[in-house]
Amino acid sequence: MNHCLLEAVVQEAPMLRYTQADQTPVTEMLVCFDPLRVDDPQPTLKVTAWRDLATTVEQQAQPGRKVILEGRLMMRSTPRPDGGGTQKQAEFVLTRLHLLQPPQPAIPAAAQPLVPDSTSDLNPEDDIPF
Repeated sequence: MNHCLLEAVVQEAPMLRYTQADQTPVTEMLVCFDPLRVDDPQPTLKVTAWRDLATTVEQQAQPGRKVILEGRLMMRSTPRPDGGGTQKQAEFVLTRLHLLQPPQPAIPAAAQPLVPDSTSDLNPEDDIPF
C-alpha cells in the first residue's frame, strides 16, 4: 500500500457516475502538473474518487483550480486500441481533497494607511532603550 500527496491543477471538470451493481457514486477527473523540463509535454493523471468524496469532488473541483490530492497511486494495464498488447497507465485513487484557495485580491497601496490614525494609545514609557 502506498500513500501520496500531489499538488496539481484540475484540467477537466469531474464527471460523476454511479456503478451498476449498487449505485455507488464514482467521480473521475483529469489533473495536470508542471513538466520537469521546459520542452516536455505537460503530464496528466486520471483521479478517481468514490462514495461521499465523489460527490464532494464533483461539486468543488473546477477546471483551473489548484488542489492537493491525497491518496494511492496505482498502475492499470489496459489492452491497446490497436490490439498490440497492453499499455500501462497511472491512476490516482483519492482519499482526501484539499482545495487551495485562489489568491485574494490585492488591496491597493493607496488604500492602506502607513501609520495608525492616532498615536494617543502610545505610551512613551513603553519604549525599550537599546
